[in-house]
Amino acid sequence: MGELGDRVARLEREVTEAQEALRIVEKVDEEIESAMEEVEGVYQALSNISWELDGEIADHNYPAVERYAYEIRGLVDSRELRRAVDTVALLTAVREGRAVPTTSVAGLMSGLKDVEASHPTLTQEVLDQEFQADMDRAEEIWSAVYDDGSWDSEEERSDHRADYLLEARPAAVSDRAAKAGRFLMQLCDYLADTVWPAVTEGLRSSDLEKVAHALKQASMAGETAPAVYKLYESNLSEQYAMAPSSLGAMGEQLMAFESWLVPQGQS
Repeated sequence: MGELGDRVARLEREVTEAQEALRIVEKVDEEIESAMEEVEGVYQALSNISWELDGEIADHNYPAVERYAYEIRGLVDSRELRRAVDTVALLTAVREGRAVPTTSVAGLMSGLKDVEASHPTLTQEVLDQEFQADMDRAEEIWSAVYDDGSWDSEEERSDHRADYLLEARPAAVSDRAAKAGRFLMQLCDYLADTVWPAVTEGLRSSDLEKVAHALKQASMAGETAPAVYKLYESNLSEQYAMAPSSLGAMGEQLMAFESWLVPQGQS
């Protein structure tokens, strides 16, 4: 019975060790999946922001648009995100018995000096060109509809043309501001649909160079979001100055605030 007892005890120890190993593997898998979900969740977060921006821009809610611009930047370039990426890379290597990464994803990113920006860009010059195109179309419409040679005088013709273009201008100004705001949506869609799949695919295949390259592109794109908001804010301010009521409820709030400030300043 002594030898049999020893065999039973040894088997019990092996079973216990195997069970402990399974628990460790399960824990590692849980940690990997949790960190991976954090990385993959950025896609849905960006998609949600794009959807939310649509409504906020329609409502001219510029404080909300500004908040989302900074959220975009933070989502794609944060310590928490890089820590989650490093966690997946490290634990996956341990689980599969491969050499663990010797450099963090931040280190790999800093070593990428030749990554070219591929994100969409926006400038005031582009917005002004589109604004002018809107005004040119308005003039073409006026010419097609009203410039039929029936005017009693050149002065009457010129006055009518000037009035028509003056009425078209606020819509073009409003459209220019909206285009600047909607560009943030384009930036979200670019990050979610073009860049982020490369991040998650590279991480799942343990291609850390691919991950670092994609994250570098994401960081470069995210950095532009606050500047895009400033373009939106500037053009929305011009819209407000031209036609405060065109901003709807937000315009009414701003006008009420200005009305309150004037007496305060006079007292």
